[in-house]
Amino acid sequence: MTASLFARTEPARTAGIVTVDGASPYLEDTLTPAQWSAWTDRIRAGDRGEGLEAPDYPAAVREVRAAPALPRGLPAVVLTSDHPWDLAVGGGSTWPAWLAAQQRLAAELHARHITDTDSGHGIAVEQPRLVTDAVRDVVERVRAGQGR
Repeated sequence: MTASLFARTEPARTAGIVTVDGASPYLEDTLTPAQWSAWTDRIRAGDRGEGLEAPDYPAAVREVRAAPALPRGLPAVVLTSDHPWDLAVGGGSTWPAWLAAQQRLAAELHARHITDTDSGHGIAVEQPRLVTDAVRDVVERVRAGQGR
């Protein structure tokens, strides 16, 4: 969501986007209400006042949704894990909701969506070459003056 917000608010400073199984503002829509509530409760419970960073997902989603539209023609790649993993909140698997949120993010970005990653959520650790290739793909498209 950080990359999307930056692209929306700083379009002159954004040449392209690569997301690596990142949080999507659509997760709020694709999880059940019980799962979303349990997820945000779990994140808040992790903030024990120890100075550790804790995301505020509801505020972040509102901020992204209130931001200007994404720039047109922005080269983008969305990498999505293909080994099921789960947020383990609110009963039932969250894996289908994660995939649906990633698909909606890719559609919004008009991104090349890579779902054959042979990895879990830690794509950058499990398949670093995929991340490197995705960044190179976006950089090459930017240099060639191409959008999607």
